[in-house]
Amino acid sequence: MYELIGSIRDVFSSPYISTPIVSPNLVKELWILLTKVFIYSDNYDNKFDAIFAMDNIYLYSRRQNIKLCLKDLEKWREKHNKNNTTEEILECVDDILI
Repeated sequence: MYELIGSIRDVFSSPYISTPIVSPNLVKELWILLTKVFIYSDNYDNKFDAIFAMDNIYLYSRRQNIKLCLKDLEKWREKHNKNNTTEEILECVDDILI
């Protein structure tokens, strides 16, 4: 999944994107899909790649005034800490939620 998720991440990774590159609905659909990959994947690499891409999409959505649903990510964060996931994943999640 790295190549698929990595390609999505690359599209949204530039902090200099000032014009829309995709429709707001597509951004929301990608967000929902990556949230599901992040929450339900048992594979660490897929989970990490998903949350890293989500971080870029979230920054893009803020610049474009696209409201994303954070409820599932907030619920996940309430149940996870350093004892049951990695510091890297927690940092990405916290960056999005703060």
